[in-house]
Parts: sequence; structure tokens; C-alpha cells
Amino acid sequence: MDDETLSKSIIGTIGDVDSYQLPDAKGYSSLLRYLLGITEEERQVRRAEILSTSLKDFKEFANAIDVVKDKGVVVAVASPDDVDAAQKERNDFFQVKKAL
Repeated sequence: MDDETLSKSIIGTIGDVDSYQLPDAKGYSSLLRYLLGITEEERQVRRAEILSTSLKDFKEFANAIDVVKDKGVVVAVASPDDVDAAQKERNDFFQVKKAL
């Protein structure tokens, strides 16, 4: 990844985080943040982290992905119908356990 690609990634991510919203969507987003306890300070910290992302951060993330790829465990909560559909698509890929 070069600096130009990094810049485009950062701009795209900030665009997703702070995208334009109509008034009703703004209200809904604000309600969700209130219910989830997300403060403006936390949002500002996230923006600052995104804007300060470096190539080193991407390389460290790639290393973490490699570790998870080899040793990670993926867990999903799904309806029985969704589990059946996933099993048909990737047979013997999943180990299904009932949670309740």
C-alpha cells in the first residue's frame, strides 16, 4: 500500500463515519448513540484515530489478521434456517452448537 492509497482509504472511512444524513436519519443516529452510551468525545477520538492511521498500522493489522486466520475461532448466532442455508453452502465447514 502506498501513501496515496492510504489517503484514499482514510478519506473514504471518514466519509462513511461522517456521511451526510437527512434530518430523520440524524435523529435516528443520535437516538442510537444515546441508547448505546456513545459520547461525542468517543466519536471525536475515533475520528482522530482514523485520521492518524499510518502504513505501520495497516501492517500491524495485517499481522493480526494472519494470526487470527491460522488460529482464530469464528462464532455466529443464527436462526436454524440460516444455519441450514450455511451448511448447504459450505458443508463440513461449521460446527453447530445450540446456545440454549
